Amino acid sequence: MFLKRTLIAATFVVGSAVAANAADIIPAPPPPPPAPPMAPAFDWSGPYVGAYAGYMFGPGLAQVGAQAGYLWDLGGFVVGLEGQVGGGFAFPGIFGEANLNARAGYGFGDLLAYAEAGVGVLWPITYTWNAGGGLEYAINSDMSVFGEAKAVGAFGGGIFGVSVQGGLNWHF
Repeated sequence: MFLKRTLIAATFVVGSAVAANAADIIPAPPPPPPAPPMAPAFDWSGPYVGAYAGYMFGPGLAQVGAQAGYLWDLGGFVVGLEGQVGGGFAFPGIFGEANLNARAGYGFGDLLAYAEAGVGVLWPITYTWNAGGGLEYAINSDMSVFGEAKAVGAFGGGIFGVSVQGGLNWHF
């Protein structure tokens, strides 16, 4: 009886060891493939040039012109400088405008929300200041569209009007 129990126990031990060893031979399934990389957020850094058109409520001035600027994207926070030169029509004549503005905002991927303020000249009328803000959307890595509204005032006077503009920028 003792021998019988010993043989059964030995068979069980050897069988368990073989089964455990066989489990080590079966290969583990391969790991799942890595997730595809996330597309990087749009980088607003760099120079740009563009065109704009708009209307200044108050004096009733139609606006058209060109702009150029440079933006620095600091991890979502965006700052920059922009210059505009343009002109347009108002009854009874033609006028010219030039502005130099500082911009600051935040990029939400392809969308930039910003505030801007600066100084300018509304020829032949006076030296001006402006302050406002807008939204700019990156259509692709080279082009964006924007819309903005700014209060425009004369130094030494009150608000001259409110300028609403839209346009297109090409980024380099």
